[in-house]
Amino acid sequence: MIPGEVTSDKEAFDQIVGRLKGDVGTIIKLISVGKKQGLFEKTAPFWALARMMFPIAEAVGDLIHQSTSVKNLVSVLTQEFETERKGYAGKPACIALLYRHSLTHTDELRKLVVGTTEVNWRISYRENKRHLELMTESSGIHRITFDTTAFYTDILAVCKAAKRKSWGGSVMKRYNSWLILNLAKLPKDLNWNEREALKEIATF
Repeated sequence: MIPGEVTSDKEAFDQIVGRLKGDVGTIIKLISVGKKQGLFEKTAPFWALARMMFPIAEAVGDLIHQSTSVKNLVSVLTQEFETERKGYAGKPACIALLYRHSLTHTDELRKLVVGTTEVNWRISYRENKRHLELMTESSGIHRITFDTTAFYTDILAVCKAAKRKSWGGSVMKRYNSWLILNLAKLPKDLNWNEREALKEIATF
């Protein structure tokens, strides 16, 4: 076995949950302790938490739906996350664009604009009851609240539910495929970054 390799579908979800608790869960605990000591008054590292959790949610979607990355995220939000907490359905693509894409590819959150219609963001910490709240602030101006701690809880719940299902080894196979990137492909099948890495490896 290579480092990280799993031997069952259940173990794949266990690995994700273990890292989620160890990384994000630990940071949430540290924030809670800091708040009790007077730190992070009326704030928290919201954006950092979202940056950490969206790739994890997308990975869970990749194991369950096994399509392309963004479709996997939208699908898992629409189906599995909606099962755990109502409110994801009807706006998963907007959530992905507002929070996942913005914070993965840039250093700013952005609003979505369609003509005179706007969809704005609001990110929070420990406002679970407001998670996924869609507010219409004025004609054509909407806002989706995204609560980081609620999302953390929902990822755990989705993984727990997924572990109870039978996947016939497909999740294990998908998970283990993440561990190796085989660059021995035809040049036309390599993207720019892969082609550059191949050149670098040739000089090692």
